[in-house]
Amino acid sequence: MTKDYQQLWKDVTNATDKVKAVQTLAEIVADSDGRAFTLDLGSEDVVLCIETLDRVSCDLPLYPSPPHAVSLGHH
Repeated sequence: MTKDYQQLWKDVTNATDKVKAVQTLAEIVADSDGRAFTLDLGSEDVVLCIETLDRVSCDLPLYPSPPHAVSLGHH
């Protein structure tokens, strides 16, 4: 199934929730087609992409539970 990176990027740019924006951007860059999509972004979008990634910090809850709990089969 091909992802609609343009729609995902629109979701990033319209997100009011920082966590959701970062998660969606991570979904875009998780594979080579998504990374290729980001290389074609215009300069304003590249700045927004970098600013979104800059929001990531150690205390930002990107996962619903600790990663080790998921790997152990607990969710």
